[in-house]
This record gives sequence, C-alpha cells and structure tokens, in this order.
Amino acid sequence: MRDQAQTLPFDLTDFLPFQMSVIAGRAFQQIMESAGMQVPEWRIMMALPRHQPCSSHDLCILTAMDAARVSRAQRRLEDLDMISVVRDTADRRRLVVQLSDKGTAEVARLKFVAREIETALLYELGPEDRSNLKTAIGGLYEKF
Repeated sequence: MRDQAQTLPFDLTDFLPFQMSVIAGRAFQQIMESAGMQVPEWRIMMALPRHQPCSSHDLCILTAMDAARVSRAQRRLEDLDMISVVRDTADRRRLVVQLSDKGTAEVARLKFVAREIETALLYELGPEDRSNLKTAIGGLYEKF
C-alpha cells in the first residue's frame, strides 16, 4: 500500500519546510535592514560572543556556512572594524577571530533587534503555543 502522502497533490504553500523558510526569510530581511549587513556577516557576529576567540574553521561549524562564505563575511566585518582576524602564533595556518570593541557594541544592538522581531513574529500565539512551537522547532533543529 502506498503512503498516503505520496498520493496527495503537492502544494508548495502547504510544504512545512517552505513555510519555515519563508517565515525565516522575512524575519531575517527585517533584521538585515536594521543591521546593514548580510546574513553571513550577521551569523558570525551573533556566534562570536559565546565562542570567541575562535578559528575560521570553528565559525564554519557554528554558523553552518562553508569556508568561502565565512571568509568573505570575515573580510567585510574586518573592513567594518567589527572583528579582528589574526594568525595563531602556534599554528600559522589557523586564523583567530574575535569581536572588536565596535563589534561588541553592535552585537548588543543586534541582539535587541533580533529579540524584538522574534517577539513580533510570535505575538499572535499564546504562551502555550509559543512554548510548544519552540520545543518542536528545537527538536527538529537538533535532528537536522
């Protein structure tokens, strides 16, 4: 017997990963307008406070981005004086990244904006639905 899901017509707007992507894209668009940067740069900025100093390789893992994307974002953030990138004295192949004072101040502002947008996104849900959604999404995130 065929799985019922395989016999139903496919409607992209009912496809959960598509819905999640659209919602996330709209939220990030609002955040990026405030930040004046691209998503890869924002991801690095938001990962660093809890993990700095760290290597460029570590940032690839922490931000779920490939090395080329991390490298481009690092260069832009360095140009904006948001981070410092230096060669590790013990391992010359390793680049060590950390926030500058300007970057630390910007992260505080970006965290506030991100929380405001998240609050607005979840505003229509009651406390129990918000909690259930966070639990369900967190579970999916851990599995993927």
